[in-house]
Amino acid sequence: MTNTVDKIEIEQFSSLSNKWWDTSGPFSALHKMSNARIKFIKQNANRIIKKEKRKMYLLEGMKCLDIGCGGGILSEKLKRLGASVTGIDASENAIKVAKDHSLKSRLQIDYKCITTSELLELEKKNVKNKFDLVIASEVIEHVNNREIFLSDIAKLCRAGGLVIFTTINNSFWGVLLGKYFAENILNVLPAGTHDEKKFISPETLTIEAEKHNIMLDSFTGFAPRFSFESIINRNFEDFKLTSNLEINYGAAGIKL
Repeated sequence: MTNTVDKIEIEQFSSLSNKWWDTSGPFSALHKMSNARIKFIKQNANRIIKKEKRKMYLLEGMKCLDIGCGGGILSEKLKRLGASVTGIDASENAIKVAKDHSLKSRLQIDYKCITTSELLELEKKNVKNKFDLVIASEVIEHVNNREIFLSDIAKLCRAGGLVIFTTINNSFWGVLLGKYFAENILNVLPAGTHDEKKFISPETLTIEAEKHNIMLDSFTGFAPRFSFESIINRNFEDFKLTSNLEINYGAAGIKL
């Protein structure tokens, strides 16, 4: 096990694994964010698809790696867009849930209980520079060593491929709303889900990724929608894309 993995956080997520597909449970925020995440992914995927090769399913023919896939919320949506999806996670319980749910959904997804470094070591000849699209959604704020994590991602993505991150900004509003408000006021995330010291700003992520030839140049914010009813219920509806990067944001770019 490499030191990119925070064992305490993995244990916490593992203990909640039976709740991955409960849309009103501890992972409800991921379900509510999933359509906005897919919209951002689709916008950027167009950059690496030649017009003459566009098909009915946008990601058809693309090899996609979903890092920190959890119970498969995003992996299943990527598969439905036509991608050949590999989902990896360090939580054995989460991977079991993901496999079981994909079978029920009749979706063929290659799930592995493994880290990025272990994947490279185990299948070095087969996975290096293999993936057209590498996604680390709501993951980088949980790793212990971003340097190794970013290096692994760069090795897994092919030259000219697309890398996408979504995470929480290391800003006043990111910490206040993305952690304390979400975990302690709205209770849409279990208390202790995030360590604000691991949050990263778009500027820092851009600089760190560039060291590994990942050129991040497309950014968007994710903002929750509120209604009168959701405010009364101390909740929110889904997410929309916004130019405001202060709380949650997505970053995408080409691997050189």
